[in-house]
Amino acid sequence: MTTQNPTDFPIAPERVGDHFWLWDRLHCPRPLTPLEHELLTSSTGYGFTKAITELGSTLTAASLPLNYYHYLSGIPLKDLGGETPDARRARYQKNVAELMPKVGERWENEWLPSILPALERGRSTDYSTLSDADLLSTFERMHQEVRERWYIHGFLLYSFAAANIFAAFYKETLRPADDKEGYEALQGFPNMALDSALGLWRLSRRVRSNAELRRLFETTGEEALLGILGGSEAGRGFLKELTAYLDDFGWRADSAYELTSPAWREDPRIPLRTIRGYLGIDDAGGPEAQYQGAVRRREQLLADARRTLAGDPETLRRFNELYETASSFTPVVENHNHWIDQMGDILMRYPCLEIGRRLAAKGAIAAQDDIFLLHVAELKDALTRGSDFKAVAAERRAEVDRVARIVPPLYIGTPGPPSGDPIEEHVLIPFFGLPVAPSSDPSVINGIAASPGTTRGTARVVRSLGEASKLRPGDIMVCEMTLPPWTPLFATISAVVADTGGVLSHCAVIAREYRLPCVVGTAVGTAVIKDGMTLTVDGSRGIVSMEVVTV
Repeated sequence: MTTQNPTDFPIAPERVGDHFWLWDRLHCPRPLTPLEHELLTSSTGYGFTKAITELGSTLTAASLPLNYYHYLSGIPLKDLGGETPDARRARYQKNVAELMPKVGERWENEWLPSILPALERGRSTDYSTLSDADLLSTFERMHQEVRERWYIHGFLLYSFAAANIFAAFYKETLRPADDKEGYEALQGFPNMALDSALGLWRLSRRVRSNAELRRLFETTGEEALLGILGGSEAGRGFLKELTAYLDDFGWRADSAYELTSPAWREDPRIPLRTIRGYLGIDDAGGPEAQYQGAVRRREQLLADARRTLAGDPETLRRFNELYETASSFTPVVENHNHWIDQMGDILMRYPCLEIGRRLAAKGAIAAQDDIFLLHVAELKDALTRGSDFKAVAAERRAEVDRVARIVPPLYIGTPGPPSGDPIEEHVLIPFFGLPVAPSSDPSVINGIAASPGTTRGTARVVRSLGEASKLRPGDIMVCEMTLPPWTPLFATISAVVADTGGVLSHCAVIAREYRLPCVVGTAVGTAVIKDGMTLTVDGSRGIVSMEVVTV
């Protein structure tokens, strides 16, 4: 990718207004198609706004596609429904204070059970058997279900707020040497991301203990491996276990909001690569051992903190109260990612593909995947009236391919004064991070200290899970961002450097879970660092030092 000039990335002033817009590179490092924007990112804005407005926020969550890239903004409400600003703020503070201790409980007992039936229906429907009318009706119903899941997600944001408030209190009260230590006290709980990694780990142990399977994995590329495995009893047994794993964890691609990329269950090369990478790791270095280390670290930090505060009962009471409120953070974050951000979104791919297949057969589009280049209204028009969108899709595909080669602006507009909304202070800033001053030393990259420790190793630049096969045990992964499907990779690496994110981003949370040094928010890591460079990653200070290129 190359940096754009203004003519490469035209911005219509009337589209952005006088608001401040952030490129959501953390979720969408690549351009999205019109249908992805309309079905998914707009649903995020709808759901978040519905939730936070219900609680009394004075902001709306706005989502804007600009030249196919996804931008976000928090826009002040003009209409407060007759409330005075002070009354609105007081109601919001009261509602948020009451919600935060209950987020984990409500997720487990109320919100998750409410969304599971629709997710199961989406997984089990054979869309090819539906009439055009039923297919379109199913598509519309599923889109509304996506919107309502993101409404639930809007309430889950306050789990991030609870975590940040606890970590700030921990820092202020205990004054640890590493000011991110409070976040480590929230790690080491069972969650779906851990279960996903453990499932692949168990499959790798099966391969590692069987000479035939291990030989196949070490000598056969992923393209041919599935076919060859079906030719032996051991291979068929492995495939049966892999299929069961993919039924649970295969409803995901490597980035958020992308419907154009096959899910793991369609194309299992990514989990196969992860299994191959696990083969060289002894049991002591696997995700279960890493998880147990996070548990021990959490328990030790809490015991030390409570011992230190034992002579101050009021401060200890407040510490325990804030910890209880924030303790569900990691399970809520990782589990909602599995059900809402990953499975819940990727399920929209399958009715779209069936509509695309039918439109291609009718000549309305040139190929099945061109469906993602249409808007919803155009999709409906093509299916019900047979309108021809081949030229429209071709023009948009060329434009998406063009903008994929540029780097859009990180920000558009000028930030306004702080809103005072806890979403801004305790969620958006810790999640997305604030820009850091660049280093004056060309051999040093500055970022945000996300997970403590220092390590030295070989850099591998991984922009997608399709490139993860280059990772070797002990490498330092340099990436734009990570999301839950990336979690299994953390067992094979020694550190992480990410272009995006703050201390509550997925990359930072999982790095602390695996106790890996991590620097996020570098902005330029994947552009400056090359494969084979020797790096020293200081996750306590947020510094990445580059040495020489060896390959």
